Amino acid sequence: MPVRPADSSKGAARIIKIGTLCYVVESCSASPRTRCAVGKIVEVVSLPYDAPDWTYLPGTYYDVRFEGCIFYCRSDKLRPISDPDADITESQDETVAA
Repeated sequence: MPVRPADSSKGAARIIKIGTLCYVVESCSASPRTRCAVGKIVEVVSLPYDAPDWTYLPGTYYDVRFEGCIFYCRSDKLRPISDPDADITESQDETVAA
């Protein structure tokens, strides 16, 4: 079954970029196989997409990687903790004369 990209017109949700590290909140009710990622740090590995079919809760989903496995996760259960495009260069401290 093809996966549809998320409809960006449904609210002003911020898109999580591929490569972003995220914390999976404790309130995530995951399947027994994916429960190992709850409360842990995962890496986003897909663009956002809408729920694949009626058996999923409505919302935006991402594929995430944890310990070599790929799981899907609803966006409201992810808390970004890094931005792969962030400028991580050190700033130069300027000395200010009093």
